Amino acid sequence: MRKTYLPLAGVLMLAACGDITVPDYQNPPLDDLLNPTVNTVRQAAVGVLQGSRQDADTYVRWAGIVGREGYYLDPNETRYVRQLFAGSPLGSNFTGSSYWTTPYRNIRTANLLIEATDKVELPASEKEAIKGFAKTIQAVDYIQINNTRQFIPVEVNTSLDELTTPPPLVTSRDQSWAFISAKLDEGLANLAAAGNVALPFPTPSGLNEFDFNTTQGFRKLNRALKARVEVYRASEGKGNAPDIARYQAALTALSQSFITTEGTVNPLTNRELLNIGAYQTYSAGSGDVPNTLNDPSGKTVADSSLVSRAQLRADNSKDARLVYKTEPGSFSLVSGLGSNLRFTIYSTRPFYGGGGQASPIPMIRNEELILLRAEARWFTGDKVGAMADLNFIRVNSGGLAPIAAPATDDAFREALLYERTYSLLFEGGHRWVDYRRFGMLAQLKTRGTVRTGGQTSNVATWLPLPSNETLPR
Repeated sequence: MRKTYLPLAGVLMLAACGDITVPDYQNPPLDDLLNPTVNTVRQAAVGVLQGSRQDADTYVRWAGIVGREGYYLDPNETRYVRQLFAGSPLGSNFTGSSYWTTPYRNIRTANLLIEATDKVELPASEKEAIKGFAKTIQAVDYIQINNTRQFIPVEVNTSLDELTTPPPLVTSRDQSWAFISAKLDEGLANLAAAGNVALPFPTPSGLNEFDFNTTQGFRKLNRALKARVEVYRASEGKGNAPDIARYQAALTALSQSFITTEGTVNPLTNRELLNIGAYQTYSAGSGDVPNTLNDPSGKTVADSSLVSRAQLRADNSKDARLVYKTEPGSFSLVSGLGSNLRFTIYSTRPFYGGGGQASPIPMIRNEELILLRAEARWFTGDKVGAMADLNFIRVNSGGLAPIAAPATDDAFREALLYERTYSLLFEGGHRWVDYRRFGMLAQLKTRGTVRTGGQTSNVATWLPLPSNETLPR
């Protein structure tokens, strides 16, 4: 039965202004963007960046639970196990609205910002820089929404007189990925038109740390995200017939990104080369947003089977990524799911900085780019280049010995999935996305911790649409 979906009614309305002395950059007053000033536009640009990070920790946690990377074992909230881990999420506010309302609201704020930019007196270079920045951040939000739902709306209303127009769901996954890819290309064109200038608004350490606070640096970030999208397009649902043209497009984008293998790496003491990238940033300051993946309560745990599945180094110690990113902790058990393994990447060993509630979460970083290139090279016939990239990560991130080229594409996928699991652990839902795009979710069910007590658990293919988005008009 076909349904007509309501507009993203609760999603697309901007909230009212917050504290009168501290601007609510994430939710600027609607009238301010419809009748903007230069200051309003610059504040809204800051708000778009802040808005994209607001639920990034939720995305990592939710997708990480489904993908058997880590769990949230709260005896007072067992739905993290009973619904998310068990593979039976509902369209209620708990799972249906999670990572939906906030990113769509932020996408609409970015649309309003783009429209407002043409109404104020700014140099043409600054206008183009803001537009290119906004479209790139919209792509970040779209990628993560598209990774959680099978079909999504991609058109989001801007003007007040369009608020009652229902944005339709796309009719295929290819359509949504093509839209996101085109959004990134639009953003790149704007950033190129801006020339080489600093982004014309305050930027946080997540952009400043590795020089993504200029249009030149942001173009490289834009192309990194483009490469991720094209790899997804090339592989998702394609089975043994990947889209070679999309992999070629990914290689082109990677050549224009910030990917590098030049530098010194030690997997346990110096991972800066691998961690070059752009990050969502947080703080424990008043009025700001903390990173809740840093969880002193001990409820956030890593999948315990990561220990038994980790490969051994030459000295018989475990994969250096496991050693660096996790540590033993006290045992927790909720609804038959337990673990005594904790994450350190958001506490004592962050990607950069001091860790704790101010620990950053990656948007995308160099280690992922190298693995994306390994995949794209393999399926475009450059097996030597693919193995050079795969082994670079094995040696420099895992501390493992290099391996010979696998005999088949399926064997390569297995090798790639191992590296991606440990390299990108609990930072962006990658394991769930990877096993799904390769049609291997059934295997993922057996590659994580199993609930005790005879309780069955499946791996959800998608999170459901929010219930109020599926009501007939």
